[in-house]
Amino acid sequence: MKAVLILSLLISAIDSGLSAYSIPTFSSSLQHGNRNAFLSYCASTVASASLLSSGPKKAIAFDGSGSTAYSGRNPTSKAELKKSYQNRIVEDVKDFKRLGVAIDNGDLSPESGAWVSFFIEFQRREADDAGRTYAGLADLVGTKDVSGCGLLLATSYGKPGKPADNLPSVKKFNAMAKLFDPIKTAGKKGDAAKVKSAWTKAGVALSEYLEVVELPSSLSDPIYD
Repeated sequence: MKAVLILSLLISAIDSGLSAYSIPTFSSSLQHGNRNAFLSYCASTVASASLLSSGPKKAIAFDGSGSTAYSGRNPTSKAELKKSYQNRIVEDVKDFKRLGVAIDNGDLSPESGAWVSFFIEFQRREADDAGRTYAGLADLVGTKDVSGCGLLLATSYGKPGKPADNLPSVKKFNAMAKLFDPIKTAGKKGDAAKVKSAWTKAGVALSEYLEVVELPSSLSDPIYD
């Protein structure tokens, strides 16, 4: 239904000459009224809309047929990949702890070093020593385009070929992943109490997640120093 509505609106826009819709620049042939080219664009837009409205994708188990991260790998290479995710998560936790230190020191600016190092979503020009191509939060929980290593590791505890959504590790990941944004939101408002409370709450969920993915659950563990 949504796809049909989008198509109707787009066709109406081109017929009536309305400019209220943000439509990408087309070739000169379309700009001079080539309806076929526009309809081709509509078709691709409808397809995209259908995908976007289909809801969140389910997590796929460790070596299930749908897992692009583990598909076709032997047990040794799977174990190596799993270890690489754990190494990245250790570095992500370090960034989270640095953020906590900054908060304790009264640094509530989302533009300052510790905040940027954890929250920035831009891709690095090159991977760091742990293989991370994104900053702490994006590497851990992912972006709209890329899965984070936190979820990839969490799904590694599932059975082959089966959805992993009910795994304790995936449930802990999902519970944790939604608790970081409130830190940033409170920081933008300059509310020190809420920032500290949000960081502490996220830290508890992070600890619970670490425990189920075979990493030290205490953020005070030397591995995170």
